[in-house]
Amino acid sequence: MDLFDLMSQGREDKALDRLETMLAGYESGDEAEPGLALERAMNFCDLEWGSYAAGLEALAQRIESRSKDPVEAAMRALRLREEGDEPGAIIRAIRLDRRRAQGRLDEREQVVAHYGGEAAALAPTDWELIFISATAHLAEPGEDACVDAQAPLAGWHLPWHDLPEALSEAVSRAHPLPQTVAAARDECQRWDQRLRHLEILYGTSAGDGVLPTACAARRKLVEDLWRRGIAARTLADFSARLDYWAGRGGDDGTGYGLLQADLAAVSADWGRGAPKESTKERARRLKAENPDWSLARIGKALGISRQAVHKHLKGAAPA
Repeated sequence: MDLFDLMSQGREDKALDRLETMLAGYESGDEAEPGLALERAMNFCDLEWGSYAAGLEALAQRIESRSKDPVEAAMRALRLREEGDEPGAIIRAIRLDRRRAQGRLDEREQVVAHYGGEAAALAPTDWELIFISATAHLAEPGEDACVDAQAPLAGWHLPWHDLPEALSEAVSRAHPLPQTVAAARDECQRWDQRLRHLEILYGTSAGDGVLPTACAARRKLVEDLWRRGIAARTLADFSARLDYWAGRGGDDGTGYGLLQADLAAVSADWGRGAPKESTKERARRLKAENPDWSLARIGKALGISRQAVHKHLKGAAPA
């Protein structure tokens, strides 16, 4: 390379350095500054390279030739070339990312408020502690399940692996298992909500959140009851089973056979003309099948007041 080429290269490098400085203005939080920076960059590129796109192309090529990280260089170069084709694209992308981040921040604040504070939101809930405590004896030697709630239990921690019998029994004994398809769906959705809250709190993507190992085991067990482990006995059960296969069951045809069997069982009860339950009997059955349900929730299901539910449950054997 002769002296003239060296001088030309040095001049272009200075011009590209100046262009990069102008592009940095696109990230300004000031409402007007990004637009002014874009105008300055376009005028500068017109003078130095003949067009905005040509200037960005020159900068993209320098990044590709000098970067030690080819993947990052390719991404930066792609953004510059897209900007050359559609001026203002980088500014719009930055503003969109900020709006999304603000929306997620607002969502996180709502989750923290739901638990009454950040420390309470991040700590295991009382519901989770039931299962964490009941399975602590299954922790690996040297591990403390109450300290590291995500540690393996009985060698299990991958959700797609079958549950060891000891872990399945422990989470089953810790709290009564749902007795109906509808109750299994409700508990599984309760775990799903907690999982979503953890994803928001820790800033992970959907599907990347992690429940404590004991809770993940309980959720897996209950989801299987929702999917197929309990026979549907009522129309509400059938509807709950349909919720599973319509929303998350896959398309291998397995669900059709289960739904057909459920529908046949529910229809058979209709055909036999089973005696109609009294409101008191229905209230007591719902409480027995769903021990976690409040009086208000049972009343809503039956269309009666909370006080009426309390009256119907008086004298009932404890669940």
